[in-house]
Amino acid sequence: MEHKTKGIIFHAIKYGESGLIVTIFTEDFGLQSFIINSVRGNKGKVKASVFQPLNLVELVFLFKENRSLQRIKEIRIQPVYHTVHDSVVKSSIVLFLNEILYKSIQEPDHPDHPLFDFIFHSLLILDLKQEVNPDFHLFFLIQLSKLLGFYPHGEYNLKTPYFDLNEGCFISSNIELLVTMDSSLSKVLYQLMNSNYETLNELKISGLTRKLLLNKLLIYFEIHLSSFKNIKSASILEEIFKV
Repeated sequence: MEHKTKGIIFHAIKYGESGLIVTIFTEDFGLQSFIINSVRGNKGKVKASVFQPLNLVELVFLFKENRSLQRIKEIRIQPVYHTVHDSVVKSSIVLFLNEILYKSIQEPDHPDHPLFDFIFHSLLILDLKQEVNPDFHLFFLIQLSKLLGFYPHGEYNLKTPYFDLNEGCFISSNIELLVTMDSSLSKVLYQLMNSNYETLNELKISGLTRKLLLNKLLIYFEIHLSSFKNIKSASILEEIFKV
C-alpha cells in the first residue's frame, strides 16, 4: 500500500554502482531504511543531492511490514532550505545535529510526532534565522533530551547548585567531578532550560563555557543512551563558536 509522509534524511550510504541505502526519520512511520536505485549519473530519476543530511522531504513509498528495506516511489525536497547549504556555520551545525540524531534515535517503525515536529521546526528556524545564535546546538540538545526521556529535572538554586549527570537532576554537593557540572555550568544549563529559540540571544555565554557545557552534555547523552558515543563533529562547532 502506498503512503505519503514527511521525512528527515538521517543517513545515506552507497549501494552498488549507482544506488543508495537511505535512513529517513519519517513523520508517520518512524525510522525507516530505503533502497534507492540509480541516483548517481544522468539516468537517475532522483538526484543524490536530495539525500544530503537533514534535508526535509516529502515521499511516497510502498510500506511492507517486517521488511528491512522499503522502496520509494516518489521523493522531493520540501521545503527547500534557503540558507543552510550556503552558510559554513549553519552547515556545520547541521552536520553536528545529524550525527547527534543518527546516534540517538534508533527505534525503527515507531512514529514519534512530537520528536519529529521538534526536529523539523528547529531546522526551519535554523534556516530562516539570518544570524545563527552560537548556543543553538546547546538548546537543541537540552530540548532533545526531553523528547528522548531524560530531560534535566529540579532547579538550580543556592541549595542545589550542581547538576548530576547520572541522576539528571540538580543536587546540593559536587562529589563526583566527572559526572557533575560545577555551579557555573549548572547555572548556564538551567538558563538554557528556561529559554527558547527567540530568547537565546539574551544569554551571554563565553566560548570557554560553551565548550565545557557541550562536553558535559555529550557525556550526559552517553550516560543515558547506549547507542550514543564518539561524536566526531563536536570539535568543528567548538572551533566555530570558540569566542
